[in-house]
Amino acid sequence: MELTTFNIIAYILIPILTAVIGGWVGAYLGSKYQENKEENKMAEIRDIAVKALTILKKYAKQEYSNAEDDFNTSLTITDKRCVIVLLHKLGVPVYIPANERFDIHRIHFANRIVDSEDLDGIILQIQQKHCDNLFFLDAETYFSSNLQFTAIREVGKRYVKEVLSKSIYNKETKQVTYPDGWVTFFGLGEYYAVRILHEQACTDLLYDQTGKARPEKIEQILREIDMGIWDNCLLGNYEMYRNAKAQIEMSTVFQTIAKAQQRVKNE
Repeated sequence: MELTTFNIIAYILIPILTAVIGGWVGAYLGSKYQENKEENKMAEIRDIAVKALTILKKYAKQEYSNAEDDFNTSLTITDKRCVIVLLHKLGVPVYIPANERFDIHRIHFANRIVDSEDLDGIILQIQQKHCDNLFFLDAETYFSSNLQFTAIREVGKRYVKEVLSKSIYNKETKQVTYPDGWVTFFGLGEYYAVRILHEQACTDLLYDQTGKARPEKIEQILREIDMGIWDNCLLGNYEMYRNAKAQIEMSTVFQTIAKAQQRVKNE
């Protein structure tokens, strides 16, 4: 066969193009295979999360703590390890008792009421793949780093249950009477932790017509503590708080005096 320029070019290019196209096709198919494999894996993990939330939904209008046994026996250790951080970040009140360390074998929940609508919202977020980055986060590291918050919140909740809920408000004198010797209910460090909460949580809105603390208000504060809303009070520096409060009170006094002087001048 006579070698022409075309034959020579074809002889050289065809193997090169075949290798390039073959490599590209192989890489593309390999990438799609890996992508499908990862997606199938994530779909399985999403199903585990939905299963966990479905277990909790069975206890709607009950306290989350009632679901502990069912949750811990229905899910394997591996299942819980994959999804527990995600559940906590999305609002499920996982907590660690102050006298315990995090144990994946025995997950605890705070005494909050299960709201099935909230859980449906979480399920929807998971199914729409908005939370995939929260799977597989190391549970021990995550919850151990939050031990301080967990411990301090437990102290705050104990203050609310044992002191604030039993306090009495006198509408005439606008004074609050607390259980005798309530300070002795706490260790020194615990007492320091609740001093700001002790002042900030005490408001006339907390009490009913008879001067007793409203149960629904107490429950609301307990839920807020679990959510971290009171963390600034529980972790705040009391001396700085008192100084700031004194400055505000002094400013209010000066403003009152200035307004009174202005009224005298106007008259």
